[in-house]
Amino acid sequence: MTHSSVALSIKPVESEADYAKVLELSLMFYEAQRSGKLPSDNRIPWRGDSALNDRGLDGEDLTGGYYD
Repeated sequence: MTHSSVALSIKPVESEADYAKVLELSLMFYEAQRSGKLPSDNRIPWRGDSALNDRGLDGEDLTGGYYD
């Protein structure tokens, strides 16, 4: 039985990722999915209040939350 070995050279990769920007954009994505009456500090200019009269079968208030 013969064995062979392979030498691998692994070099660390330098990253230019701006994690603060990635986090900011991720949070803005979720802010854009909000529904209902939006707060006055809404940062998404094209997203306004929505589904303000959303009710369940028994009249439950379903306003607010997030779109999926």
